[in-house]
Amino acid sequence: MTNGAEVGAVAAEPNFFYLLMAPQALFAGPVINQELLPSMTRSIIQLMRILFITASYLPTANGVTYHIVSTAHALRKLGHKVYILAPSFPGYRDLDKDVIRYPSLPNPLIKNYPVGIPFRPIEKIKKLKIDIVHTHHPLIIGRVASQIAEKLGKPLFFTAHTQYEQYLNYYFPYRYDLTSKIIINDLKRMSRYSKKIICPSINTEKRLNKNGVKNTIVINNGVEDFFFNKPQPKSLSIPSLVYTGRLDREKNPFHLLKVAKEVKKIIPNFKFLILGSGLLFQKMLDQTFKLRLLDNITYMGIIDRKLIPEIYKSVHLFVTTSISEVMPISVLEAMASGIPIIALKNSGLEEIVIDDKTGFLCDKNPRRIA
Repeated sequence: MTNGAEVGAVAAEPNFFYLLMAPQALFAGPVINQELLPSMTRSIIQLMRILFITASYLPTANGVTYHIVSTAHALRKLGHKVYILAPSFPGYRDLDKDVIRYPSLPNPLIKNYPVGIPFRPIEKIKKLKIDIVHTHHPLIIGRVASQIAEKLGKPLFFTAHTQYEQYLNYYFPYRYDLTSKIIINDLKRMSRYSKKIICPSINTEKRLNKNGVKNTIVINNGVEDFFFNKPQPKSLSIPSLVYTGRLDREKNPFHLLKVAKEVKKIIPNFKFLILGSGLLFQKMLDQTFKLRLLDNITYMGIIDRKLIPEIYKSVHLFVTTSISEVMPISVLEAMASGIPIIALKNSGLEEIVIDDKTGFLCDKNPRRIA
């Protein structure tokens, strides 16, 4: 626990204080006594004006979007001003007046993921009197962010939300050597231009450091307080599972169906709720039909996140077969709700899923998982 005197000692360095304002401190971490945060912030440091820059935002549903929404909300509760620079989305109207949209084009490959046309509305941004520039992506958006920070003469922060090399391998498998080199070189560039690269997990930091990316710090993702609920007694008459997340290739969702098929052999009446959507949604439905799992699996699509804790009260296990994770918010939220996690070994989740304590780490064999 950091006391007020210790925080005051670092308050002379606003960039360090900004790191204390990260989700870990705001939602779940023991960095600072949370009841003292608002008054401490006002008394020892001038409130900040922060610019988040992202390639993904509402109404697009993914971990980066939820992270930005939650973090912005928490920072604003502390009195900070947060602006969000995000790609435009046809037909969507922001309720948040501090969201600044830049032009975009429809994505021919991924629905509901518009391709932003990077530009630097520098004159408009100058009027905002920004103190901190924080990008949530490398590559093109990261370059735009570094240029904005340089023009403003303000520090740049970057959060590495993804295992970028593995992610690119899913979509550009035939030139992985080239794409991997491009992303690693860009991450090295980000480390030179950024005050700090924020890593949501120790594994993320180790992976970046191994590739020569330095200037990193580990700050775990946080969980909003409405997910913290005392576990309720649950009937075992109908065992139930849940998965929350995108139904895209990098999440390995078809493996969930293989697991479900094996579970049905053991417990014919089990239930499996799948929350979320993605490019593979229709194919998942088709495969569910072929495997005769329609009586067991319910696809709930994208739902209001504030309704998820109520759903979690009725389920016994959270199952994920993703093999490329950093610090997934969906898993943290399930754990905050008191649900054990079943995950794959070497998936990036070993840091938070303690085998046989907070969940179970399994190999990829669907029968063994079941």
